Amino acid sequence: MRLPIILLSLFLLAGCVGNVRQVESARFDLGSAALVWRPADLALGSVEVTAPSWLAGTALQYRLQYADPLRRQAYNESRWAAPPAELLERALNRQPGATTGCRLRIELDELAQVFDAPAVSRVLLDARAALATPRGDAVLARKAFSILRPAQSADARGGVEAAAGAVQELAGELGAWLAQAGRETPGLAARCRG
Repeated sequence: MRLPIILLSLFLLAGCVGNVRQVESARFDLGSAALVWRPADLALGSVEVTAPSWLAGTALQYRLQYADPLRRQAYNESRWAAPPAELLERALNRQPGATTGCRLRIELDELAQVFDAPAVSRVLLDARAALATPRGDAVLARKAFSILRPAQSADARGGVEAAAGAVQELAGELGAWLAQAGRETPGLAARCRG
């Protein structure tokens, strides 16, 4: 009598397991629009972006600044389509009419959604840029950037949209910095032309 009950229980349990729905993670990127940001008077070739190990994965990260500011967390059902450094590099290299010239090296230090309250968040993007000669590793100019962009909603999608806006803002600031460096540094444009 026990064997049929055990078999019936196992059969019912197997039927329940088959009905468990797998939740697929949402995958986000920074959009497909080309960023127009390179100064016309300074020959700029590739953009190379690196990031520390905590930004090397595809986790969409956030901090609850109001509750536990030292703890980095990640959304369970939302991820980046690729590591943030790769997404940033792709967005900045998507410039139409890119030429050969100086290399722009960017170290992405932070890209995270920060919650100041349960319903209030912003995205923090910290990066350091170095303009390097076309060949070799000589650095011609350096600058640090810190961008805060408010999120329209306190969720992963709001964070992603704010991150995309922060990348556009970074692109604009990079372009302005490079144009200013070209004007203020004698011979910089000639060194970038190689």
